[in-house]
Amino acid sequence: MGGTSSAGKDHGIGANPRSANLAGKKIVILIGAFARGGCERQAYLLCRELRQKYGLDAEVWSLFHAHWYAGDYAAEFEAAGVPTRVLGFAHPRFGWIQRCLPIVREFRRAGVDVLLPFTTWPNVVAGLTHRLAGVQLCVWGERHAGGDHIRGVEQLALRQYRRFVANSTAGVDFLADEMRVPRERISLVPNGVEEPKIDSTTDWRAKLAIGPVQPLVVKVANVTGFKDHATLLRAWKIVQDAWQRGDKPVLALAGYHADAYEQCRRIVCDAGMDSTVQFLGGISDVPTLLHACELTVFSSRNEGMPNAVLESMAAGKAIVASDLPGIRDVLGPNAAGVLVPPGDVERLAATLLILLRDKEKRDELGAANRARVRAEFSVERMVERHLDIIRTNLPKASNDRRRKTELMSHERT
Repeated sequence: MGGTSSAGKDHGIGANPRSANLAGKKIVILIGAFARGGCERQAYLLCRELRQKYGLDAEVWSLFHAHWYAGDYAAEFEAAGVPTRVLGFAHPRFGWIQRCLPIVREFRRAGVDVLLPFTTWPNVVAGLTHRLAGVQLCVWGERHAGGDHIRGVEQLALRQYRRFVANSTAGVDFLADEMRVPRERISLVPNGVEEPKIDSTTDWRAKLAIGPVQPLVVKVANVTGFKDHATLLRAWKIVQDAWQRGDKPVLALAGYHADAYEQCRRIVCDAGMDSTVQFLGGISDVPTLLHACELTVFSSRNEGMPNAVLESMAAGKAIVASDLPGIRDVLGPNAAGVLVPPGDVERLAATLLILLRDKEKRDELGAANRARVRAEFSVERMVERHLDIIRTNLPKASNDRRRKTELMSHERT
């Protein structure tokens, strides 16, 4: 895919010090695939702002063709003026050189100057290719905090980097303690989230056939193993059995049906919860769904800084979640009493029941979460931190060459 570019026109380049020296530079954000997920959402927001606010030549590319997630998210990038490309990389067991050479050619052909890979596969492939492709700056983007590994080549790829970004303190600690990256090379850049835009024409409670006072709990996460829907579903059975206040709460699971889906369907069927658990698949209108619910829940076993948690906070919702460093980072002082050990079915059920029974507490937590996300996790702050890293780490010689070329062009005219 490819979109029309307004980069390089008069968008204030030069007036903003954070975009100084970046005019004419080709910036590519590299993701795994155009699925709907937190990483992809951050790539969308970052690239959109680089183009619209700063007038920079930025694109989002993916390594892989979409499969179970259908790849429809790329259309939203293009609609926002964000050019996209799918490289069609194949998972190699052997033959990394043969697989990577076409990527080198694509980077060279496009004249990529700055490469920002997000998550493990893009980090590894970019590490193995960017020097051969003449990319001036490539920054490792740690977002799983060690939740994913590619044995054999990961360390080789990592040694090709000089700068690293993590979106959580857990990611910083993983890079420093497990991957042996010097801490002075690592920058912490938390995710950013926008104010939610509610579609008033969509009534999610009607779509889900939920009564006006029937509690709705939402989890936004693709149905993968490390998101651990299984623990949540086992806890949900306890919630159902303990509920004695009229219509039983409904759990809506919004996310692509991936490797853990069949297991989760069996748990629901065996527990007789078909009427109170709904698998929604991947949806585009997450803010409106969140607006309709009483409470959100996240039962992952590993996370960096979950975008869905930030979106729930922006929606003013109380959150029950696994006690993970990245989630503690996000919730801050609002984490007390709502975090449970990963995989702890009984504690998760008990915490859900407490908040489902206490509207006043839910409202208090929701308001505090909204205030915190507005103060600490703006899109503007996230983008500016990335720009500072790019601007300060681009090789000076490359900037000198660009200025010399511009001067020569000016003299000719």
